[in-house]
Amino acid sequence: MLLLRIWGPTCSTQYRSNKIFDTVIMNPPFGTKHNAGIDMKFLETAFKLSNNVVYSLHKTSTRDHVLKTAKLLGGEGKVLAELKYDLPASYRFHKKKCVDVYVDFYRFEVDKL
Repeated sequence: MLLLRIWGPTCSTQYRSNKIFDTVIMNPPFGTKHNAGIDMKFLETAFKLSNNVVYSLHKTSTRDHVLKTAKLLGGEGKVLAELKYDLPASYRFHKKKCVDVYVDFYRFEVDKL
């Protein structure tokens, strides 16, 4: 997750819940295998940190779940682009040299309350 602080408090503990960033741009890990749902944890954290918008990538196959979760978190999501990401084998259990993963690039409007 990329966080750019333009202004705001300097105490790192305040990053956990204060909406001190205008924009959060992130590429969360896809929630598969042993980390199911991790991308939604990243999204929740981004919503807590942003007072404006969040941009994020998520697997296309999870689109309905991502949009539903965004609403539950107090935001509104829109798919800006559908992409094909070439994911190279990076773990021993990967059977293929690479796999095409279809992902959505989102813009989430975050509730300012």
